[in-house]
Amino acid sequence: MIIGIDIGGANTKVATSDGSLSRYIYTPLWRNRAIIYDVLADVRRELEGGGIRGTGAVMTGELCGCFNTKREGVLYIKNAVTDMFGGAKFFDSYCTFKDNSYVDKNPLSFAATNWLASAKFLSEEYKNVIFVDIGSTTTDVIPIVVGKVKAKRTDLERLKYGELIYSGVLRTGVAHLLKRVKIRGEEYRISSEYFATTADAYLVLGYANEIYKPAFWCDGGVERAMQRLARVVCSDLEEIGEEGAVSIAEQVKEAQVGELIDSMKRIKAKYGLRKVISAGIGDYIVEEAADSLNMDFLSLSSIYDKGLSSVFPAYAVAKLLETQ
Repeated sequence: MIIGIDIGGANTKVATSDGSLSRYIYTPLWRNRAIIYDVLADVRRELEGGGIRGTGAVMTGELCGCFNTKREGVLYIKNAVTDMFGGAKFFDSYCTFKDNSYVDKNPLSFAATNWLASAKFLSEEYKNVIFVDIGSTTTDVIPIVVGKVKAKRTDLERLKYGELIYSGVLRTGVAHLLKRVKIRGEEYRISSEYFATTADAYLVLGYANEIYKPAFWCDGGVERAMQRLARVVCSDLEEIGEEGAVSIAEQVKEAQVGELIDSMKRIKAKYGLRKVISAGIGDYIVEEAADSLNMDFLSLSSIYDKGLSSVFPAYAVAKLLETQ
C-alpha cells in the first residue's frame, strides 16, 4: 500500500494509490499546530496491518499564522509526517520526491506543492487543459499545455497571474467576496465582519455534502446559515426574510463564479485551451464557469468517486510515488 498525505492549514487529506481509502479530516492548524500529530496518528492506526510500502506528502499548511515563517511551517509539518510515517518522501516544486534530510536543506521548495502533484499526475493523460481545484479555502487554476504544467511555482506568482484565487467553498468570508448586496431590488453595503462564510451560502443553496459538517462549518443547519447570512447586512432573518438570505447566498455564488471566469478566460486566451478538468469539493462552481466560456468540462468525480476527487492532491502524490 502506498499512501498520499496533503496537509493544509484547515484540513488534512489522505488517500491510497489504489483508491481504496480517502479521508478529508478537519485539522485547524491555526488553532493548535500540534493537532497534526494527533490526526496523523489516527491515520496511521487506521492503516495498520495494510502493509504501507511508501508515503508521499505535500503541504500548504506552512502558511498558517501559527508559524512565524513558511520555512518554519514546512519543517514542522515535515517533522510531524516523518515522526508518524518514517521514510516518507516529500514532493517538491521540481516534481521530484526527496527524503526528509533534503527538506531541511531547502524547505521553501516544498511549500504549497499539493496543486502541482495533481497537475503533474493529470498531465500524463490530459495534454491541453485547464485544471481547476476548488477546496475549502482556495482555488487553483492551472494551465497544462502539451503535457507541461505551465503555472508559476510560488503562491506569490500564481496570485499575480490568476492561477491561485484565495477563496473556497467553506471558509471564505462573505465580506471577502462582496461589498454590496441587493435585497428586494434595493442595494445595501455589507458588514466587513466574519459573520458568514461561503459554507453558509452553499448550504442554503443546496450544494452541501458530507464535508459540510455542522460542527465545523455550518452549526445549526440551513436555518442558522440563513441567520448568519442576515448578519452580513446587520439584520436578523425576520428583517430580510428567507428570500433575502437566499438572495445573498446566490450573490456569493455569482461572485465566485465570476472571479473564476475571469481567471479561466485569461488562461484560455493565452494558451488556446478549450477543456476544463475539475477536482475538489466545489467543482459545481467550475462547471458553471466552463459553461459560460463555452468550454468542455470534465469533473474528476465522474472518473473517480467523489471521495477521491475531494482529496485529489493526496491521491495524485500517492500515484506519482507509486510510479517512481
